[in-house]
Formats: sequence, structure tokens, C-alpha cells
Amino acid sequence: MIFKLRIGHIRITFTIAPVVDVIGVNSKLRDGNHIVMWDFDDLPLTQVVHNLRLAQYKYWLPKIYVLESSPGNHYIAYCFKRLPWRKVVEIIASTQGVDWNFFKYGVYREHFTLRTSPKGDYKPKLVTILESPIEQDASPKDLLSWTIYETLPPFYEGRRVAIGEK
Repeated sequence: MIFKLRIGHIRITFTIAPVVDVIGVNSKLRDGNHIVMWDFDDLPLTQVVHNLRLAQYKYWLPKIYVLESSPGNHYIAYCFKRLPWRKVVEIIASTQGVDWNFFKYGVYREHFTLRTSPKGDYKPKLVTILESPIEQDASPKDLLSWTIYETLPPFYEGRRVAIGEK
């Protein structure tokens, strides 16, 4: 629930919603580059894989690890390729079906974040690896930071709009 109050040229907004704390990893690497991360909601695995394959071929990316983040067509993906921030933004923006809030908040914060801990009773699990002849040049050990953040509990999530969705 969101309450808005406007007084002249000032708006005050209050939000009331249940939240859970989760742990996530950020895309930024120790050298200032980033790895590529994606978040897809309400998209079947076949479509997620297709969209990621297109990005993999277009940008010559190494392996992409696809995980189911929660039941019901919710997926995340990682690619351990060391890239400048603007190139990572370009790749994610060009991938059809990416969750709009993931993209928007990532660009705003200047790093992307994906959940790694359980949300409710469900922990992200690997479902497929998109192989590639291109070598990875980063690893999880190169990631600079992990974070605890709030998110909506699984029973409360509403439908989110994805990039490229009508």
C-alpha cells in the first residue's frame, strides 16, 4: 500500500508492505569491471534460454549459468565475463524479457544485484549452463561485494513488467 501526500511542491510518500531480508551478490569486480547478470520473471525457461543465447552469440560471451530463483518461471543468470559498466548495461538492456525493476535499480545504483540466499523455503538452483567456446575471465572470487537487502516475500509478489514486454 502506498500513501501519497502533497504539500505545495513537495510530495511525501509512505509505503507499507511485508518484506524479507535476503543476501545478494553485486556485479562489480575488484578491478572496477562488472560481470553480466540477468533476472527474468514470469518467463518460461525455453524463452529465457533463447534470449540468453542471442545475447551470448551477439556479444561473444562465455558460459552462462541459469538458475531457477523461485518456482513459477523465475530465473536468474550469471556470465563471468569481465566488462566495463556501460557494456554490461548494453548487454542486459538488449536482452528481451529482463525484469524491468532489476534493470532500473541496477542502472540507478551502478551495479546489478542478484539474490543468492533462500527466499521463503526456496534457494536458487542451477537448471542449465549455456556452453560457449569463449573462456571466462572472471570468477565468483573476483566479486567485490555481497549485500543484505529487503524484498517482497514469495506470497506477496505481483506481476512485474519485463523489458521488451508489451
